[in-house]
Amino acid sequence: MNIYRNPFILALWAPLYQLVTTVAVLNDFLMAAMFILFTLGLLGAYVSDFPLLPTLYMNEVAHKTAVSSLMGILLGFVLFMAFGTGGNEGTDGGMISAGGKFMITWAVLSGPAYPLMAFLIFGVNKRDLEAEDKIRKEKKKNRTGPPIMKKDSF
Repeated sequence: MNIYRNPFILALWAPLYQLVTTVAVLNDFLMAAMFILFTLGLLGAYVSDFPLLPTLYMNEVAHKTAVSSLMGILLGFVLFMAFGTGGNEGTDGGMISAGGKFMITWAVLSGPAYPLMAFLIFGVNKRDLEAEDKIRKEKKKNRTGPPIMKKDSF
């Protein structure tokens, strides 16, 4: 097996991406919102066939990283809100240091993201991306426009 297509090694992009998420979340709410919007922009670029990276496989990996990151953020914060708040919201944070908060937040976000990324990359490796791209380009070439444009009176 090619080491560059190994799902368990490529899935490490999700925790790496979650490091940036952790910095954004712990610094400022606006920075976290901007990061989530950037991640949604990555998804939008994939959906609109805008090539972010040089190869199809790298674009697929970027898409799967964005998807697993958003799911990691969602599931991580749901788990954190369900089990992490122990009723001491008014205190100063207790005995947890800043580095401890960083590591806990990163672990909570990366926990769901890594297995999801490994699963998604495993599915990408089974596909023939070049054949799919060839079919997609053929369909795009054969498009004539909306049906209303084919009417004689228009």
